[in-house]
Amino acid sequence: MEIVDTEPEMTSGMELACRKLRQRWELASVLNFLTVFEPVLQINVKISAEEIETALIEPNDNLAQLHIMLLKGIPPVSKLLKDSNGWVIALSKKLEMWWPWVAEGNFPLTAKKGEEMSTYKALDPTTRLLILKALCEIRADQGDTISYINDETKNRTDSSAFRKEKLGGNGNEVLFWYDGNETIGHRLYKEVYQIESMSKVKDKKRISAIASQWETLATTFEEFQNFVDTFSSSQVKWEADVGKAVEAHAIPALQKIQRKKDMALKRQQREHQREHQREQRFVEGLRNFAAPRSCRIRRPVNYRCDDFDRAIKEAIDATNKRKETEDLTNETRPNEHGPRNETNSLDSSPSSNSISSDATDSKIESDRPQASNDDGDDTSDEADSDEDGTDPMKENTRLDHRPSSYRYSKRLAGVTGYAVPESTHIGAKNRSRQRPVVNTAAESVVIPDSEDEN
Repeated sequence: MEIVDTEPEMTSGMELACRKLRQRWELASVLNFLTVFEPVLQINVKISAEEIETALIEPNDNLAQLHIMLLKGIPPVSKLLKDSNGWVIALSKKLEMWWPWVAEGNFPLTAKKGEEMSTYKALDPTTRLLILKALCEIRADQGDTISYINDETKNRTDSSAFRKEKLGGNGNEVLFWYDGNETIGHRLYKEVYQIESMSKVKDKKRISAIASQWETLATTFEEFQNFVDTFSSSQVKWEADVGKAVEAHAIPALQKIQRKKDMALKRQQREHQREHQREQRFVEGLRNFAAPRSCRIRRPVNYRCDDFDRAIKEAIDATNKRKETEDLTNETRPNEHGPRNETNSLDSSPSSNSISSDATDSKIESDRPQASNDDGDDTSDEADSDEDGTDPMKENTRLDHRPSSYRYSKRLAGVTGYAVPESTHIGAKNRSRQRPVVNTAAESVVIPDSEDEN
């Protein structure tokens, strides 16, 4: 079974119907009526010209609301307007008596009771346009619209606000019209007059008839800009004048509308981006809630110990480098024990020992007071040392390495070379150690008894 795609055919059919509608002056008249009497009609829903064209081709809610809004302004108001499809019945009854005054030909919406809606949907888009135009004619004859025109005229409003004037042309053959507002949209029309001659056989007279053909030249900002570029550079004077007129009247308003559209589009894109970011955060939150662990990159399995051996080698190299650095630092550091060893070697010689012993004895003797008993003690000490068989040179050698804050004595406890530390701090009192001196003056005088001696 062969499958046929009907979508392109529907699209081409809508384009063809839209092109036919734009070639009718009735469409321009309906759009002009909605533009001029917008304050009176109080249209709650903003409907553009493109939406009206689409509704005429395929009836929808926009077309129903437009008809209901117009029918409410024509008394008496029918109660059928409250029903979903009741507006078609009210339209049929209202236009049936007004049709001869506002249109030509037979009334196309005559149907049996209950079949009005199906009959209306079966009509051609051009016929639906003629019905809408006739309804606008009836609405324009009502009292509120007439009062609006009178009030605006008293307020010295220009007549071009109610009666559209041509934008330019070459006389009586080609005319250009411009109309629109921000709600309906801006459109540029071209009207071409054609003279057709008709002859009557009986009277043998030729009758000429004038027919006009409409064409919609521009509906968007790009189309208006292309028209201005083409006609402004034309060598024909009236075409250049038309291009300048369109540039002066239409381009500024279209630029303002285009900027608003661009801002609305950017705002919509930002909102869409925010919604997308919120959705992403929501999905990430669900992922984190379902899988608390982070997704980690799995490394390939390696059963060799190359990494472990490499780590051990790097650690050993780092340790060896640290040891080498410490050895170099110790070699470059000055030897603190060198001067002390030299001093000790010098002190170990016999001459140095004798010198040091003399200096020590002289220091000790200087601290003591000069007395006769001291000399005796020294000689007795020397004698004792000779009897004991000790060598004073060896004794001095043993006592050489001693701290500077200690004092030594040779004659304490009967031990040779025993060092008795004594505090030599600065704050200590310098007390001389000496034997007590007997005060002969205080001794009692004993007189010998001569009798006893005898």
